[in-house]
Amino acid sequence: MSSARRFPVVIAAIVALLLLVAILGFREKQSDAEIAVPAPTTTEVLPTTVSPAPIGEFPEEELRSALTNLCSGSGQQSDDKEWTAEEIQAATEARNELRQNISDRLSVSSSTEHLHLAALLEDDSASRIELLDRAISQSPNDAFLLWRAVQICTEEGDATACDLADWERRLLTIDGENSESWLRIAANRYKAGETEAALEAMRHAATAAETRIYWTETIEMIERGLAAAGSDYPFPERAGMAFSFAAMKVPRYGDFTTMCKEQSVLSADWAYTCLGYGELAENQGKTEIGVSIGRSIQKLALEALGELEKAAEVEQRIQARHQERLDSIKDYNPATERLIVSNPTLFSAYLAAIRSEGEEAARRHIAAEIERLLQQQPELACEPL
Repeated sequence: MSSARRFPVVIAAIVALLLLVAILGFREKQSDAEIAVPAPTTTEVLPTTVSPAPIGEFPEEELRSALTNLCSGSGQQSDDKEWTAEEIQAATEARNELRQNISDRLSVSSSTEHLHLAALLEDDSASRIELLDRAISQSPNDAFLLWRAVQICTEEGDATACDLADWERRLLTIDGENSESWLRIAANRYKAGETEAALEAMRHAATAAETRIYWTETIEMIERGLAAAGSDYPFPERAGMAFSFAAMKVPRYGDFTTMCKEQSVLSADWAYTCLGYGELAENQGKTEIGVSIGRSIQKLALEALGELEKAAEVEQRIQARHQERLDSIKDYNPATERLIVSNPTLFSAYLAAIRSEGEEAARRHIAAEIERLLQQQPELACEPL
């Protein structure tokens, strides 16, 4: 067994912990950790198409089968091992090598999605932009691709490295009803010193019809890419790693909070616009971190406006959710995660539930379904549950 093969669980645990810290302790910075990938063994292979379960439904038969496998030991992973610093370092080094290998394999594909993912995994800046150029030339109206391309181009820190202005224009044409697209444009204009243009973009962000960071789409793309690149990892490991890898590529939220914090104390227009965005993100956001950021932006805007009572109410919501997360950690049961990634049907159903209900509600939903099934069939319960 290779060193890379021994470490997928600890990598996933480290990445999940980093994301949790970002959510619980969020202020203005974000992890720049890189994505891990499994070792490829063959060239492009078309992934198997899986018919998703109806939105919000977790098929009982699939849950029953997954519970049975988990309790029999076939669905368990040995994640109770205490990892040494040397082992973690070895896992990190293996991760970096595998990430580049998977990018290299996908970069020769003619598939737009494979080029998209290859760019996400690529370490070299010039190569990332070249891969995005190729992908966009093939699919110039792909909203997910354009959204990611603008994010990556911005992170490069050199607008001349890519055609950022054209990509931004295309993104707003295709994805102009998404608050997160306008938010990224606002931060880009602000960084360029175009404060009025940034405020106008923020007004669009505060009134958009949806709030979307393509979280589930990223997870699905990574899982498919791991399979297409010839990974010999079974589905549960690919799906588990896809969640962890996607967590390292969430938007750079510090740009947005810095912008709103600095401008809200100078301008009531900015404060009210940032407040509007924060309320929208809290109400429409589907991810835990997105909702958390929305509340944080609301609070700083209200404080700038002198609305201290309302700011205190937002802080109460922040603290209440913080306590809920702490309680969930205390009561954490890794079996739930294992069930979610145990087979393509449950994986697909969970992601559909996130898109429909949001991350927090989706987790409660599947936990309730598991509890209901165990009440009906107590014999399905075992020590991991």
